Amino acid sequence: MADSIKCPNCAGNLVFDADRQLMVCEYCMSSFKASELKDTILPEGKPGDSAKKEKSNQRIRKKLGDDGQVFICNACGASVVADANTSATFCAFCGSPAIISQRLVDEFSPDYIIPFKYGRDEAVQKFFTWCKGGRWTPIDFVSKKNIEKLTGLYVPFWLYDVEALVDLSGEGVTQTSVTIGNTTTVTTSYYNVTRRNQLAWKRIPLDGATRIEDDLMEAIEPFKYNELRKFDPAYMQGFFAERYDLTGDDLKPRLIDRLKSYITQEIAPSVGKYNKSFTVKRDDSVIYEPEMKYAMLPVWFMHYKYSGKDYYFCMNGQTGEVAGVAPVSWIKRLVLFFSVLAVLAVIGRFIIGWILGGFFG
Repeated sequence: MADSIKCPNCAGNLVFDADRQLMVCEYCMSSFKASELKDTILPEGKPGDSAKKEKSNQRIRKKLGDDGQVFICNACGASVVADANTSATFCAFCGSPAIISQRLVDEFSPDYIIPFKYGRDEAVQKFFTWCKGGRWTPIDFVSKKNIEKLTGLYVPFWLYDVEALVDLSGEGVTQTSVTIGNTTTVTTSYYNVTRRNQLAWKRIPLDGATRIEDDLMEAIEPFKYNELRKFDPAYMQGFFAERYDLTGDDLKPRLIDRLKSYITQEIAPSVGKYNKSFTVKRDDSVIYEPEMKYAMLPVWFMHYKYSGKDYYFCMNGQTGEVAGVAPVSWIKRLVLFFSVLAVLAVIGRFIIGWILGGFFG
């Protein structure tokens, strides 16, 4: 079943307004706090509908299996098509926001959510600023049609609380040189170095969606985790959402790599005085089993294809941090090249004429 949250006053569709941080009715313009809608979330529908919907669901499940991609909109009864990991979308027929609630239960039930703070208008402005008004980008990159692809998406993240005992030893080497007259004396000193420390990190985020670029998600960090809220599907109304297809355990190798880089950054200042080199000889560091939580975090996302290549823009929907790689138009580059060439040719002719005029004037 693809459900939507209804207005208590008129039963119209509610969407989450990121700018006002309120649930807003598209019909009677009423507004509510998400916490006020506990009894209106995911309604069962009109009397007598449940049997009809269940029969339809059974037919769909029989045809497509447990991972079926078709759901019934509880606003108009139309089929909502979604891929295997979509948790929130829109009905293509009536436009109702649709939460596929059965994909948000059991192990797929998020612990936390951070609501969007930046609405669509602000995201568009950030996009224009990021690509500098399209100075070097293809003309259609900043077209209205392309900007319509900018999507508010809740991305599934695993948040890790983890501790580590750093216990290593190595060799530090310093080198100094003194020059007297024509003689330079180089002194090399060797030191046994030991580092032992207890470290802890809170809420290291790793996205759990295979098809979302990890580098982009890391580039728009950090999120402000003091604004985490207990998961409430009301905040997903009016946005798209993915559910994870990589578990917290699946991502542990990536977590370990990230922690190792954090440890290196942590000890770097204390071994920086060894100006020649520092080499680890023994590493008995231990990274303890992490505690993980599942959270839905807000991202504005746009995909663009140019000259056969994929380009992405994304923005942290809470902090406004942006990242991505914009395509560069070879046509604009070519026009600039010939324009500069033409200007240089005119200047060159002027200089040559002035010089010749000076000689023969």
